[in-house]
Amino acid sequence: MKQLIERKQYMQILRNLKDQNIIKVITGVRRCGKSTLLQMFADELLQNGVMQEQIQFYNFEDPDIYTIGNWKDIYDYIKVRLIPDKMNYIFLDEVQNIDVFQRLVDGLFIKKNVDLYVTGSNAHLLSGELATLLTGRYIETSILPLQFVEYYDNIAVKSPNLSKMDSLANYTIEGGIPEYYNQQKISQKQADDFVKSVLNTIIEKDIFARLNIRDKHNFNKIIDFVFDSVGSFVSPRSISDTLRTHGTVVDKETAAKYIDSLCDAFLLYKVPRYEIKGKGLLQTLNKYYLVDPCFRKVRLKRSMQKDRSHWLENMVYLELLRRYRDVYVGKIDNKEVDFVVTDHEGYTSYYQVAWTTINDETLERELASLNAIKDSNPKYLLTMDVDFNPVYNGIRKLNVVDWLLTK
Repeated sequence: MKQLIERKQYMQILRNLKDQNIIKVITGVRRCGKSTLLQMFADELLQNGVMQEQIQFYNFEDPDIYTIGNWKDIYDYIKVRLIPDKMNYIFLDEVQNIDVFQRLVDGLFIKKNVDLYVTGSNAHLLSGELATLLTGRYIETSILPLQFVEYYDNIAVKSPNLSKMDSLANYTIEGGIPEYYNQQKISQKQADDFVKSVLNTIIEKDIFARLNIRDKHNFNKIIDFVFDSVGSFVSPRSISDTLRTHGTVVDKETAAKYIDSLCDAFLLYKVPRYEIKGKGLLQTLNKYYLVDPCFRKVRLKRSMQKDRSHWLENMVYLELLRRYRDVYVGKIDNKEVDFVVTDHEGYTSYYQVAWTTINDETLERELASLNAIKDSNPKYLLTMDVDFNPVYNGIRKLNVVDWLLTK
């Protein structure tokens, strides 16, 4: 039986926004759970007394939807089914697949008895005309794949002999795409093939088709380069120079365009550098983190054990993104701080990530960056070590599993 996982954090956001005069825009990479989230919310509405006739759900990935017609035909189709004098809940899933979808969204929003929910798998959804039309009239909720606590409570729990540490080691490789685990019950090959198909759809449909990219060979070279460089500093120039040494010619402007398209499709997240002493953003050498490690696993077909520290760092970044307002890579003098974060009240804290610091030399190296910061903001070292949370010169060393499971 297919397992549906309730995304409690996101469900609560939708509950809080229900019936408010604002468009709820839900974005995120394909198959991260946007459609399931909307369906579960619609089911909850029914359980709470909303009539079925008040709910209209349209999945624009379904070819049958196009038999209705263009955006205006779809608008008219929805409008005549609205229940007068009652709130109508309209769900438009993957709405960017409809030409001139902006008009459809705007036309439904101005109806007094419509509560509108929209999803999309590309940041282009909120650019251009839609952003101009709807300025101040929408709120975006960005959905990520399962976080570790969701994976642990719903998937790892079904393997009672698996320790918390082993669960995290698996999660850093297999990731949090919910349907992956349904397919894995059938076979590992089917699970991997499913991920390949999702990745191919993102590349072909959300990037190649939208941007009319014809140089697919070089684009694929850049995908492989960036997927293999998680946790390392990257720039369009460094990509161009590295590929050139391997016989592939891509200028830095094209490299920048291709990387931006991967970010727009929510496959990559760009993290700028922050100068801690100067308190300002730096313009060069960003880091890029992958939305889910399963994409790298099936794309590059390499062991992820040898660079597991980078994948732990990738996972911590995504968790910080869920918890905090802003996340940056820190720089102080010639040292790097993995993450500088600002919470929703404006307070700053610092995080360093390492798989283990049992070795004294490694511990000293990881602490050096945090010790170079002279302010009194909280500083944390996250590792897989289990050593009773020692404190070094005000720096708290935490077990990353315990930190991730803190709700």
